[in-house]
Amino acid sequence: MFDFNLILIPLFGFLIGLFVSTLGGGGGGLYVPVLTLIFGVTPQVAVATSLASVLPTTAAGALSHYREGNVDIRTGLILGIGGIVGTVIGAYIANMIPPVLLKKILGAFMLIMLIPTLRSMLKRRKNKNEVKKESSKLTGPKRIIASLFGVAGGILAGVFGLSGTPPVTAGLYSLGLPAMMVVGTTIFVLIFNSVTGIGTYLLLGRLDIPLVLLLGCGSVVGAFLGPKLLKKINPKNFEKIYGPLTMGIMLISGVALLVY
Repeated sequence: MFDFNLILIPLFGFLIGLFVSTLGGGGGGLYVPVLTLIFGVTPQVAVATSLASVLPTTAAGALSHYREGNVDIRTGLILGIGGIVGTVIGAYIANMIPPVLLKKILGAFMLIMLIPTLRSMLKRRKNKNEVKKESSKLTGPKRIIASLFGVAGGILAGVFGLSGTPPVTAGLYSLGLPAMMVVGTTIFVLIFNSVTGIGTYLLLGRLDIPLVLLLGCGSVVGAFLGPKLLKKINPKNFEKIYGPLTMGIMLISGVALLVY
């Protein structure tokens, strides 16, 4: 009998790749629930597979966004290095803290991240006519702050199999990058988290290679189409919806993790 998962898994990969490359992110927060709830994959394998599956999504998305001029390489490298450190730390933390407690910590953290994100959004609206390029000339303190946001994103990746989008997005917003630049640079940063996570979990023998390939082939196509769709959206309109939508996802995810 034909296994319809051979069609459904790449299809879900395509949809997730399209979604996250348009709004910014790697898709870890979507891969894990889809794999566990729809396809019945065990949480351990879902986490490892998620980190591997977001690599083609982030790589393809970052390349497309770079071609569109939506990636700040210098700032991305600073957050990315922090992400490497955080992902390794996260892997060790995962072996020390009970899963139920980890879920509560993640939920609380995502809700806390709403505060700097909201403050940055309000500040940007007050200075909407000012085009900021502070990230191109990061001072010592700002580099430290940026790297800490990267570390936080890496910890999320290492512990929960998430891409680490919320702290990275909040960090880029706090540095004053435009919304479209935040999207592209976030995806670029998540490459570091994904590669480091793959290496860590590969050593643990938790990667399901066929599953990764099925998800990856669909997500790459979606990730390439996302920036093309984003280019057709009016920047002013996108600026209005991106922040609130990002905060909405963070709020719902945070509450759900605390409650369930």
